[in-house]
Amino acid sequence: MTNSPNTYKTKIDFSKDWDISAPDKYIFQYFHQQLEDLEANQLHVHGVKLYTVDSGIVITAIIRHSLPKKLRLEQVVLVVKDKEGKELAKKQFDMELFGELEACTARPWNFLFEMDDLLVPYEELTNEMDFEMAFEYYEKVVKDFELYLDENWSNGLSEDQQGYVHTLVSSLEPIKVNEISVVGFHFHESDDAVNIYIIIRNAFSETLTIENLPIQLFDAAGDMVCKLGFPIGQFEIASKQARPISLSFSKEVFMKESPDFSSWQIEMIPQTL
Repeated sequence: MTNSPNTYKTKIDFSKDWDISAPDKYIFQYFHQQLEDLEANQLHVHGVKLYTVDSGIVITAIIRHSLPKKLRLEQVVLVVKDKEGKELAKKQFDMELFGELEACTARPWNFLFEMDDLLVPYEELTNEMDFEMAFEYYEKVVKDFELYLDENWSNGLSEDQQGYVHTLVSSLEPIKVNEISVVGFHFHESDDAVNIYIIIRNAFSETLTIENLPIQLFDAAGDMVCKLGFPIGQFEIASKQARPISLSFSKEVFMKESPDFSSWQIEMIPQTL
């Protein structure tokens, strides 16, 4: 398995769900033998052939890895590039049918990039053209959050206002798994304080209980106006849930005189949670 102390030669393995002819197996084995060895703990994709079809392009590729354990891919994002590095197509694939790879093995597979996945006009792609492939690594995110309004919020907001908050939550940008996000959505200034309505979203897999919420408030110039830790009791927010809360910033603790609130922004201070 090991060609040198630091590199690994993978062993090709064919999926039982793909009926590959003997000649095609020899072709894949040939391409696989030409590949450079992998360093430890690498995941690599090598494009073998590109075929143009009526619905887009089909890429035949070999995926291999040098992990010392079995590997099961869930989803991958693959990018097709020309020899100059120009991106030609990109798509996220569900890899359930690809199956499990034993340690330090390689497996050929076909990938269909449909017209919507192409990043260049279809006419620029030619059958069996030279190309390269790569994984695009991305962090898992959570985008669908359920809005939870407790009794006070349900009774305090009109139907139109509740509809606005529901629409707001569904329009917010996704956040990374195992993160918590705060977004301000309503601002009211009085003589002695600034009151802000905030949406808190929980992208952890478990319910969180927040006792103290540290928030920074910035004005239109991007200057920090105030930094406060809000004791909010036993504020529970379930996994993939969004909950509103109202916070009041007393002007007595403002760090900047006469801030410009023509626009504003809030940020949470994560290290103090």
